[in-house]
Amino acid sequence: MLPMPLILVHQATAKLPYDPLTDHMSHDCWVPDYCEPERFQYKLCKLRLRGRGSSQEYTCGEGEYCEELDCLHKCWLPSACECHATGPHEGRMICADGGCFKHPSTQWGICRPVASESELAQTADAEDEDALLPTGFHFWTEDELLYNAKLHIDEGHHYARPRVPRPPKEEL
Repeated sequence: MLPMPLILVHQATAKLPYDPLTDHMSHDCWVPDYCEPERFQYKLCKLRLRGRGSSQEYTCGEGEYCEELDCLHKCWLPSACECHATGPHEGRMICADGGCFKHPSTQWGICRPVASESELAQTADAEDEDALLPTGFHFWTEDELLYNAKLHIDEGHHYARPRVPRPPKEEL
């Protein structure tokens, strides 16, 4: 159990609320964010392979597009992530161990559905011609000069669920 002052410092600097089931998890490029297992998707892709065949391991499937994620400094994408549907980490995004520092965000992206007409209309209104389409993920750090930016799920995206720890289930 953490002493109360440490819990308060953690809550003031962390983006996710304190949760004793996941606060011990510390990874270099992702956090155990809150997610909806039925809707969650994560597939890593190589940006340079956009639109070049579909039979390669790191290309997106039919009807998908490899989109990059905005990063102010140096960011890394995990090799694989899933949203647990059962178990102690139910409703949390857990990524592969050892998958950080292999996939820089300058060369890798995440597969997302091809943009709909409404999404294209929204980006056409944007001042930035190179505006990125939403992937459902973003990088965040409290200080990019001191810490790696870690992968989070966008609040309000259909992959996300409210950032409230679920109460422990009572066992029979």
